[in-house]
Amino acid sequence: MGCGRSSDQQTAERPEDLDQEISQFSLLHAKDGRTRWKLNANKARFLESDKISVDDVLLVIYSDKNDETMTIKGDTGEINQRTDDIKIMGNVKGNSSNGGRLESEELYWRDKPGRIYTPPGIKVTIYYEDSIIVGEELDADPELETATLRNITGVTKSEEKSDEK
Repeated sequence: MGCGRSSDQQTAERPEDLDQEISQFSLLHAKDGRTRWKLNANKARFLESDKISVDDVLLVIYSDKNDETMTIKGDTGEINQRTDDIKIMGNVKGNSSNGGRLESEELYWRDKPGRIYTPPGIKVTIYYEDSIIVGEELDADPELETATLRNITGVTKSEEKSDEK
């Protein structure tokens, strides 16, 4: 849009697949009348590929009882509008309501089965009670109660304190 002859107009460069961009973005996903997850971001870019690219992302995943189960923060993310799957990247930190924590550089939420995972080659550190587990290819429920890891490089548990008499 502009005034003057068409040859005088300048167009701003933008990515080929960028459709629109907004600030302070929130998205809530519900299934069967219950909130499944909600996502907040400082910026969102809607792409023609049915994906939403987000910056400074906070994802909250709820259990079937609508109790908060996992809060995940990251630098950037991507939402697949067709599948409701979410990818979070950069300084990913997650906290479960039962006390478990995780850290990674990349984490995915797969909506249909309700699982979080990391792809091959991406390390993840899980802190739960007195244990620290480092591995790859995480596949877990959002509460981190059941998790599968490959290539585990370290498992530590603090020594149990002996009972004093």
